[in-house]
Amino acid sequence: MAVKFGSLDFYQAMADELNNDPEWAEKGKKLSYTMVYNYEAPVEGSFFVEFDQGRVVQVRDASAQDVEDANFVISGSSDVWRGIFEKKINPTVALTRGQLRVRGKMAQLLKNMSAFQHVIVAMTRVDFE
Repeated sequence: MAVKFGSLDFYQAMADELNNDPEWAEKGKKLSYTMVYNYEAPVEGSFFVEFDQGRVVQVRDASAQDVEDANFVISGSSDVWRGIFEKKINPTVALTRGQLRVRGKMAQLLKNMSAFQHVIVAMTRVDFE
């Protein structure tokens, strides 16, 4: 069943995808962090996701406090997010071109790039409209 793009249902479907993925359980087992995915116009919204040792343990609409406190905040236009999830835009290229912006500890992000990329792969497997 397709979920709405740029919605809490999309992020819950991503969480379900990851939590049922043994490869993610292994790749993410050393990571515990919080992340906010921020969508800018034309579809706007912010989604908080908590990762804990290879599990997604919480997904919700992000509050202003979540955005302030998250380990990572990734922001971009909803068109860029859609392009990434439809595999039309490479997320690494989007980062280097400034189409996606990351706030957080870049050293930690780069050190664990394989795990972070696996999260993006899981998002591309979510059926959305």
